[in-house]
Amino acid sequence: MNAMTMIAILNPFGNVPLFIGLTEDLKKPVRKKLFKVIVITGFAIMAVFALVGSFMMHNFFKVEMKEVRIAGGIILVIVALKNLLFPKKNGKQEENLEELTEEEEIKQGIIPMAFPMLVGPGSLASVLLIRQEVGVISAVASCVVVFAIIHVMFLSADFIEKIFGELVLFVLSRVMQLFIMAVGIKTIISGVALVIQ
Repeated sequence: MNAMTMIAILNPFGNVPLFIGLTEDLKKPVRKKLFKVIVITGFAIMAVFALVGSFMMHNFFKVEMKEVRIAGGIILVIVALKNLLFPKKNGKQEENLEELTEEEEIKQGIIPMAFPMLVGPGSLASVLLIRQEVGVISAVASCVVVFAIIHVMFLSADFIEKIFGELVLFVLSRVMQLFIMAVGIKTIISGVALVIQ
């Protein structure tokens, strides 16, 4: 049940088509490596948070989940605005993209796709709650199960792309930017509401 809760929050079924659309400019081998890095990074964030997240937040950074919510929301809004107003298509931006090395392309994709799009404040909060309810071992085990499923779905990205087609994925990626921005604004509002309570 814990794994199912995480799957619902991380929403890989919605994120995989979105990530395919967002990485349409990348070559397929680079995109496969990026997806692998996203899964590893996302799992690492969740696992570390399950192990020592609460301790680090309160003792090292002196922050609470409400501040993380606001920061994550701001990142989502900025990323969505950037992708809507300055899409990586044609002209100078495409030339600059071609000048990037494979490693630089992957680094640019980790944020925001690994965090806060795949792993966000909601999923971090959920893994803390799961740890409190059933213990750290069950929380980490749930992370393993969930990210194994996500990895399998990312491996089928080419198949999904063939089904939907490039045009549909392009339109989907642009429409989803609005929803990403809306989620970002909602996350900011919920964080601010917690601060002023």
